[in-house]
Amino acid sequence: MLLKKIYLRNKDKFELLVEDWSNRMKIQVEVFDGKESLTDTVDSLVILHEDHNISKENKDLRELLERSHKPTHQVDINATINASITQLKFWLENNKPNNVLFVGDDKLLKSSRLNDYFEKLSNNLN
Repeated sequence: MLLKKIYLRNKDKFELLVEDWSNRMKIQVEVFDGKESLTDTVDSLVILHEDHNISKENKDLRELLERSHKPTHQVDINATINASITQLKFWLENNKPNNVLFVGDDKLLKSSRLNDYFEKLSNNLN
């Protein structure tokens, strides 16, 4: 399995969707508890967004991890789903992350493409 462990920042609606998907995929999930530094806990970051609309908080998070030389990847759920999945899979194969922080905004839940993305991703990660 290319994804070994997914970290989430909290238990908002977006994170609950990712947690549910991860559990169905039998991928270990943890919510970041803040006991250690985020850059010590995770070794990579995946940002899910829509049409390159990324919150300032997620941009700052990306910059923090990039300054620590941690690989980051962005997924635009409005792009061609097959291409997005292929790019993520290639990124995972090349970087071999163990503890991936998944972030996205709750407004993504309004898009039907988010569920389509995770459904197709399920079929391509095994």
